[in-house]
Amino acid sequence: MSSSPAPGNGSIETSQRPSNLSVRTPISTSTKEAEKAYLARSQSAKWEAAKPFAYAGADTLAHSTDLLHDFAVAMMALHPSPADVIVDLGSGGCWCSDLLARLNRRTVAVDISLDMLRAGASRSGIDTIPAVAGDLESLPFRAGAFHKAICLNALHHVPDVHRAIGEIARVLSDDGIAVFSEPGQGHATADVAVSAMREYGVLEQDVPFGPFAQHLRDAGFEDVRLKALAYAVPSIELTPEQWERWSRIASRRRPLRALTKLLQAALEMFGVGKATMLFEQSFERLIVRTLFGAMRDHPVVVASKRSLAPENRQDWAARITIHTMSGQVVRGAAIRGQISIENIGRWSWRPASPHGLGHVAVGIQLLNERDELINRDFRRVSLTEDIYEGDSRSLDIEFPAPLTAGNYRLKIDVVAEGLVWFGDVGSTPATCSITVTEHSSFA
Repeated sequence: MSSSPAPGNGSIETSQRPSNLSVRTPISTSTKEAEKAYLARSQSAKWEAAKPFAYAGADTLAHSTDLLHDFAVAMMALHPSPADVIVDLGSGGCWCSDLLARLNRRTVAVDISLDMLRAGASRSGIDTIPAVAGDLESLPFRAGAFHKAICLNALHHVPDVHRAIGEIARVLSDDGIAVFSEPGQGHATADVAVSAMREYGVLEQDVPFGPFAQHLRDAGFEDVRLKALAYAVPSIELTPEQWERWSRIASRRRPLRALTKLLQAALEMFGVGKATMLFEQSFERLIVRTLFGAMRDHPVVVASKRSLAPENRQDWAARITIHTMSGQVVRGAAIRGQISIENIGRWSWRPASPHGLGHVAVGIQLLNERDELINRDFRRVSLTEDIYEGDSRSLDIEFPAPLTAGNYRLKIDVVAEGLVWFGDVGSTPATCSITVTEHSSFA
């Protein structure tokens, strides 16, 4: 592993560079020294090198699914683009950086333990992971070095969480976003935490959302949000009959909803109707209590230095405008036009060849004059650069007309190759009419 240049006007700064890892000597405390010695004492290098998956002969299914879920939630919150540089904080054996590299995202792993980073270096099947040994309370990077940060189950080992969050804010860009997943209330007294502190001398502490959110705001994170659910909660479940009742409840409109609530209040006074009319109230209480417990015990927190965009945006969505387009052409001749496309979804668009899975292009579908589909993959127009959420581009397009004369419609959409046509998931394509003739009218 080696250090990697950071975005902006310089490279990642480190105070020492022994071996092939960048190292900054952390402030010495007993629990920090225990963290650095943990891997050797626990003899868990095989697990750290395979995490979140199991190595041969091991059964880590329960823990691995929790880790993979944490990572998936983090990615849905961060929406990292190919241009982002992400800092993987408290990376351990670099498992998050490993998965990010496999998803063609750029990351720098940082951990206080050089042994952990060496375990990460032993991972097979990926290129070298840029890694830096350093203390989260005194990060060895210049200000604004990273666009995004991921920190999964690491801050609860840090003695001064307030200071660490300040450092995380410092190394993020002005619009940087960080996602955290930490054990919440009750972790420090759990058997596994008590055992770890007794056996290895590491710090285990609760990270309750209230004080944590205040630390984030003190550090300059303008927008702090707690995700509603960390893991699937077994106690929230519905029979098919309950689902039908719940579906009817969700579809009610005023004034019926208000009248129903009045009737429910009357039934509540006499303690009847729990399985029928009061199902809505009893299930609402179950959801609130269960979700509150899940969010309290394992908070997943997204913090942004600027206001986050609304969460109701579609993953894949475009605003397409046709500025000019040929209205009549000879069969096989060039159709020419100019369009603009704006990324109004949650994911960035990365251009590539038409056969690149997940890469984005403008897709032109051929319809007849009754808007019936003739050819879904009639033409592709490649993008020339990445288009990030909120960005727009104008495109000059040119492609051959159909070889058969007639009246047609063109549907212009955007497609993530091999994944989805945007129009199929709620985005609005643009359409126009075109007439294809046998010969030029000027012949």
